[in-house]
Amino acid sequence: MSALSGRTGLMALGIWTTYAAAIAVAALQLGADPEAGRAQPETPLAPGSPAALIQQHDCWSAEAPRDMSGRLPGHAIVASGATPRYVGSDLTGKALDQVFAGDDHDLVVYAFCR
Repeated sequence: MSALSGRTGLMALGIWTTYAAAIAVAALQLGADPEAGRAQPETPLAPGSPAALIQQHDCWSAEAPRDMSGRLPGHAIVASGATPRYVGSDLTGKALDQVFAGDDHDLVVYAFCR
């Protein structure tokens, strides 16, 4: 196997370098992330935020977990003012009425909990 030398070799090297650069740029533009395989640090949740309360009390805001199928939640994350809070059965019942029956109890319902 002979190596290309002279002008031909330099031209071939230039073509391959340009090709490699174009592939790298295309990969970046398409979303290939060289850091994707590494664990990224989680952004801490603001204390008292709905997301922090949901995580702290193992709540859900979409479909209920399997173990809650056919059972009513005993707690909820709601706000009746500016501050969300973890509440017991009385306000949880009102939250259920508001979400599923359309009753207006002046609550912001974030999640239901066990």
